[in-house]
Amino acid sequence: MESRYHLGIYVMKDRATVACLTGQGSEGKLQDCFSVRLEGEGQSGQQALADNIARICAERGFKSATATVALDCALFMQHAVHSEFSDFKKIAATVRFDTEEALATDVGDMAVAFRIRSTDADGANLDVFTAERSVLSDILLSLQSNGIDPVAVMPDAYCLSRYLGEGDTSVGSDGTQTVYALLSDLRGYFLGNSNLDGGSMMRAFLIAPTQDRQALLTREALVTTALAGTGDSAGRLCVFDGAGALTAGDLAAGIPFRVEDCDLVGIRGLEAGVSLDGLSAVDVAIAYGAALPLLPRDTSANFRNDHMPYLGKKVRLQKAIRFASISLTLLLLALGVYAQTQLMRVDRYRTTLRENLEPDYLAMMPGAQKLPPRMKAVVDRLERTLRGVENERDGRIDPKSLSDKLTLVLIALNACTAQTDLKIDVITVSGQSIMVTGDTSNRPNTLKVFEAMKKAGLKLVKQGFDTKGGRDTFTVTVEPH
Repeated sequence: MESRYHLGIYVMKDRATVACLTGQGSEGKLQDCFSVRLEGEGQSGQQALADNIARICAERGFKSATATVALDCALFMQHAVHSEFSDFKKIAATVRFDTEEALATDVGDMAVAFRIRSTDADGANLDVFTAERSVLSDILLSLQSNGIDPVAVMPDAYCLSRYLGEGDTSVGSDGTQTVYALLSDLRGYFLGNSNLDGGSMMRAFLIAPTQDRQALLTREALVTTALAGTGDSAGRLCVFDGAGALTAGDLAAGIPFRVEDCDLVGIRGLEAGVSLDGLSAVDVAIAYGAALPLLPRDTSANFRNDHMPYLGKKVRLQKAIRFASISLTLLLLALGVYAQTQLMRVDRYRTTLRENLEPDYLAMMPGAQKLPPRMKAVVDRLERTLRGVENERDGRIDPKSLSDKLTLVLIALNACTAQTDLKIDVITVSGQSIMVTGDTSNRPNTLKVFEAMKKAGLKLVKQGFDTKGGRDTFTVTVEPH
């Protein structure tokens, strides 16, 4: 989740000014600001500045804030370059070649950023900014070592123009055009005028501590308007001197257009709830402009597009994908273990069934082993019955054999009829067996009938008894021996 705090860090060689904004869009509110300074310069200067910035941010609860760096004009160069293209993508693809051609020098060790100052039928006029890669690396690595990864690094003058509203205030209420002349202790800036070819002015210069600020500003104002092609059309010059040494009245005699004092602090209400004691208002304004949310038009002025591109969003996406991949892998492993457990349980059950059923199964398999004698006799009897049924069905019963079997049954029954009071109900002949159903006066007589059948050479296969109506009924199935 993106932090609700936005840091603007204005980085110089020996000091840095930090502004922390809260809120969304251009209506961000200054939450806090502070400055850190080094007593001396050295290779560890940027690292020491970054350490102090991170320490104070951590103390004030801004450790996880989104950060943007404003690069001091002493750490980069600004050039006026013409491009044959007016399309942004084509300009971005060729700006390094156009810069090398304009400067007649190799910019391989330089990071390049630019802004489109104006466009016409012949192409576009650009403000190109070049900074040494080693300087940018020193700043970025120092901040990154403290957990601060700036999303962009932009020129200080560009950030100051963002603070002023991207030139929206360059035209006064009376329709006149305005140039802002803003001085800090050691820097000067001209911003905001719309010149004759439709572009806006952006220029930064250094000020020596002992330099005559009034003479310098008068000269630079005239040179800047002449270079911009505006002349007297500038309308008015709004002046702000952070050192308090100059006012509009001091410059009126030497500048051929109207000069007014600029309320730099009041433009954004910097002092609303935040003390600026001991801080340069211009430095705070630059840091404030850097802290404002980036817009699509700010892309070209970002040095990080050409050197150590910002990968914060990409890294977060990679971490999210890595976490999702690990989670999915663990889920699949868990599902695999669960499925394997179920398979092992089924396999154990199958093994148990096999161990319990294998002896009986093998005994029933044809050819596995010889059948027990008792089981073989049962099988032989079933086979004979099956053949008799098939023969009867197909009409293949031998009439002579059938009459012989029936004769034996009749002889046995006639031999005991008078003695047992025998009555025959049904005689059923099928295949090799004959079933007789009848009754006698009592059970002993029924047994005499069975004994007579045995004496006649018949084998009793199945027999049953019952008592009905004072008679002993029976059913018996016989076969010849």
